[in-house]
Amino acid sequence: MTQHPPATVLYSRLMAKARLRQLQLLAAVADHGNLKRAAADVGLSQPAATQAIAELEQLLELQLFERHSKGMRPSASGCVVIPVVRNVLEALQAATESLTALRQGASGLLRLGVITAVSSVVLGERVLRFCARHPDMRVEIIEDAGPHLMQELLAGSLDMVLSRRPQPLPAKLHFEALRADEAVVLAGPEHPMAGRAGLRLEDLGAYRWMRAARGVWISQVFDRLFEQAGIQPRLHPVSLASLGPLPEILADNQTLALAPLGIGKTLCRWKLAVCLDVALGTPRGEVGLVCDAQMLDEPICMEFVAALRTP
Repeated sequence: MTQHPPATVLYSRLMAKARLRQLQLLAAVADHGNLKRAAADVGLSQPAATQAIAELEQLLELQLFERHSKGMRPSASGCVVIPVVRNVLEALQAATESLTALRQGASGLLRLGVITAVSSVVLGERVLRFCARHPDMRVEIIEDAGPHLMQELLAGSLDMVLSRRPQPLPAKLHFEALRADEAVVLAGPEHPMAGRAGLRLEDLGAYRWMRAARGVWISQVFDRLFEQAGIQPRLHPVSLASLGPLPEILADNQTLALAPLGIGKTLCRWKLAVCLDVALGTPRGEVGLVCDAQMLDEPICMEFVAALRTP
């Protein structure tokens, strides 16, 4: 039976012999699925890239990629290693951006991740007021899906995340609820049901519904809502995980969408949609701040969080 080195030995080997360029190449090969394009992406010759991958595989005593006729794809071992490598590279990039900001005269850089549903409702004027009080402080806002933002937070490439409560919440992180949220029904500005009072789901049976992509909070509310009502909705062929082309979809004035209140308020303020008066009775959600508990002890972060708490 083959004896494999313990984890402590593999870790020591990587710390002693692995190079950052090798890690960069590893991620590039996974992205391109082709060694030649990956090598060009990181500034290596193809022979040098081949040797670099071989050295990593020898260090780990594992095959990280499977070779096939059209290129390379991560092996089972590669699928374990590559996400960790990406986190390391993203954390390094975040650190260099912070250093660049400091060299350019900023007193600091606060990197904030947000999901679409909260970006306008929780942020808005609060961030602008904070920046006005701290003109030398830079705030970088990255909008993305919740799971990816949590990975970046845990990797250290984000300082805070505004999202729904993670399930489960990692032990080292703190969540503070900031705002309640609920579902609303959105339609195009000229929809036949716009302005009608006291609507029920049954009144909307003639229209198609744009369903949010699976894994998004509002999609769970959508499924539960129609299941409880005993209604099979007519579905639009497109599903969305973010705001994206939602205004264009609603512009046909025939399609409806269930959306978080924050997104609804934003689109209505821009006159791209209207909220229909539909009694849904759906459970309320909550959005809040996720960060390392130690961050809350830093004065500038304490002030930023206080700004977010402002009604």
